[in-house]
Amino acid sequence: MSLARIEVEKFDGRGDYTLWKEKLMAHMDILGLTEALKESQILDSGPKEKEDQEKEVLMEEKRRKTRSTIVLSVSDQVLWKIKKEKTAASMLSALDKLYMSKALPNRINLKQKLYGFKMQDNLSVEGNIDEFLHLIADLENTNVVVSDEDQAILLLMSLPRQFDLLKDTLKYGSGRTTLALDEVISAIYSKELEFGSNKKSIKGQAEGLHVNEARGRPEQREKGNKNRSRSKPKNKKGCWICGEEGHFKNNCPNKNKSSFKPKDHGSSSKGEAAMVQGNMSNAMGLFVSEALHSMDVSLENEWIMDTGCSYHMTHKKEWFEELSEDVGGSVRMGNKTTSKVQGIGSVKIRNGDGSTVRLTHVRYIPDMDRNLLSMGTLEEQGFSFESKDGVLLVKDQTKVLMVGRRHEKLYLLQGTPEYGQSHAVERRRDDTVLWHQRLGHMSQKNMDILVKKGFLDRKKVSTLEMCEDCVYGKARRVSFGSATHGTEDKLDYVHSDLWEAPSVPLSLGKCQYFISFIDDYSRKTWVYFLKHKDEVFRAFIEWSAMVENQTERKIKILRTDNGLEFCNQHFNNYCKERGIIRHQTCAYTPQQNDVAERMNRTIMEKVRSMLSDSGLPKTFWAEATNTAVILINKTPSSVINSEVPDKRWSGNFPVYSYLRRFGCVAFVHSDDGKLVPRAKKGVLLGYPTGVKGYKVWLLEEKKCTVNRNVKFQENAVYKDVMQKSKKTT
Repeated sequence: MSLARIEVEKFDGRGDYTLWKEKLMAHMDILGLTEALKESQILDSGPKEKEDQEKEVLMEEKRRKTRSTIVLSVSDQVLWKIKKEKTAASMLSALDKLYMSKALPNRINLKQKLYGFKMQDNLSVEGNIDEFLHLIADLENTNVVVSDEDQAILLLMSLPRQFDLLKDTLKYGSGRTTLALDEVISAIYSKELEFGSNKKSIKGQAEGLHVNEARGRPEQREKGNKNRSRSKPKNKKGCWICGEEGHFKNNCPNKNKSSFKPKDHGSSSKGEAAMVQGNMSNAMGLFVSEALHSMDVSLENEWIMDTGCSYHMTHKKEWFEELSEDVGGSVRMGNKTTSKVQGIGSVKIRNGDGSTVRLTHVRYIPDMDRNLLSMGTLEEQGFSFESKDGVLLVKDQTKVLMVGRRHEKLYLLQGTPEYGQSHAVERRRDDTVLWHQRLGHMSQKNMDILVKKGFLDRKKVSTLEMCEDCVYGKARRVSFGSATHGTEDKLDYVHSDLWEAPSVPLSLGKCQYFISFIDDYSRKTWVYFLKHKDEVFRAFIEWSAMVENQTERKIKILRTDNGLEFCNQHFNNYCKERGIIRHQTCAYTPQQNDVAERMNRTIMEKVRSMLSDSGLPKTFWAEATNTAVILINKTPSSVINSEVPDKRWSGNFPVYSYLRRFGCVAFVHSDDGKLVPRAKKGVLLGYPTGVKGYKVWLLEEKKCTVNRNVKFQENAVYKDVMQKSKKTT
């Protein structure tokens, strides 16, 4: 099996032993060797029954495999210390004694670190919190338990002075009787957003590229350079038009003379680093190049370094640090249309090396769908450009200020905007809504569980406001009680039910039904779409063969209702031959098949919410159902202690990064010809099984395609496209 090829990095005695042991135990679990670790000694060799002898032979083989796995998972230096141990259990015990000491000096050292813990300036907030939690975990390994409230208090007291207001709020908040660690961590992240999103350290880093306009030098000089001179000659600033000293370009007597040729500053003039100057009068007559007409939707969040526009321009209001919306005017596009300027302000860019650049007098133009960095404006300020091998450098003399890389025929700035504080909370709320939609309208509780388990970024999820599509899709009657089954492993107990709705139109594949299979142990769910009820038996054979092959286990009990699709001679004979016990409901009591009934209800709640959110017709119910099941298998289930079904079934951590909003606009790469567009517009329908790509409904061709080269526009869905189409017609 492919699982046997999974390897654990070798422990060399210097890394984190606790983390390595956790990975090793997970590897043992995947290989089915965990049971062998419990057998610390060979059983007595007295007379045994034949069946017991066979079991002992198999167990002995597992013990050898387990010991060999440990041997191959440690370095030579570590192996020399434990090679004399004869069993896997004794090897692990020896490793615990060597590298996970529970001695008094170790406990004292860890407690001293914990109680004296202070956040370090050179680490991010997240890095400091990780270090704190690591200390807690190390103490737990020495059998020292620190209560949740004590952890919360210690973390709160470790915060620097700029968090003093937060400390007082949490300490003296009205009605507070206790303090939880999760509450403190969440409050710290929220407070960090107020200080400015994406800061690299608690104190914040100096904006090394921001140059004082009056004196032409950095606001904060580099620290720690002992060899630098104590003073530098001041560069006298001259007019950017005529080059003479004593006045600036706004007051230049040659400003309006058509016969005057401006002085060429080249790359030697010292200007404000990325402090882009401009006339504060309206922007009437500005020209925007054809870069706006690139149809690549992925450029929506990029800065295009453009030589054809008059000023820096963006349609992203949330990017502005400061924005004055009382400034009007318009810009003229390359296609001779005009767009209104609705504000002028400053935007801060963080480069890949951590330095920051502030652009001022940036035009806010909501009608645009691109962000343009005016190279002409930068050149006017005295900066020079250097281009080679697809890399464009913006330089102030010898100092590189910004870097662009070629994407097709455009240069894109290699930097990201730092969102203004006034929009940070709003952006976090938007991210929460987007992930709520990506996860098939998952509840706030389950999203919080995914954050706590580390599957979702804590900074991307906040409080979820009421979702109208959830109300439409999840309104329900009072539920009935549920039964429990003490299953101990996969496929011990399986639930199944057939879903049908005569009023629902046929799917794209002409299907009218679907059958669901639910593993009781993991709550992993599968669905098969059917055109006729008599296809249920075929679907069960196909599904059972797949899961039994994957798990090397057999189905023990199958629970269904009394429908003829389940209760027929072929189905009954097949189960008898395979040794599958049948549990069936009484007539007219579907509640007895509660697990399958509830699962089908949950699936359809998600389907209704997703179809309502996207505006897709009901004929896409099968695609929505398939996507809903994929998302349910990635959703924590309270029945299995908030574990994720996919993780409990396979042992592998689920991946969420590839998920996108169902029904959102998608642009699929196309190679139909040199003179046709390089992408086709469609909407996302889901994630095909066994293929690393996305399933997209092409709007013009009215057909489905599967492709991995897809660009998404998640702020627009099918109903938005249809509404826009109606307006244009």
